[in-house]
Amino acid sequence: MERYVHQEPGAEVTSISGHYTILEEKRGEFKGRQFLYVIGGAVVDSSCCGTGGCRFIHIPGYIVGWKVRENDAGLPISEIEPISDEGAQRQIGKLLGEQYPNSQIIFLPA
Repeated sequence: MERYVHQEPGAEVTSISGHYTILEEKRGEFKGRQFLYVIGGAVVDSSCCGTGGCRFIHIPGYIVGWKVRENDAGLPISEIEPISDEGAQRQIGKLLGEQYPNSQIIFLPA
């Protein structure tokens, strides 16, 4: 089981080549289990290779415990089980791809 630290929508994370912003956090259902997915937007604006951007969907995994505690900064932490089954990843990716076309869908590793 993994810990997932929730970020507030609108939170911006800066990197060497740009930044990304968390737009919203949602829960979906697949075969009777809830999973967490996070929608964000990435902008590459300080890279030597050019500029660009994309919408992404990070999928931390199945929800085992929803916001069970907080970290030292007061951000909620959930318990997550990564989705490692490739068949489930394909089906969930297809469902989300239909809802959010042209999004990069990323299952976070275990």
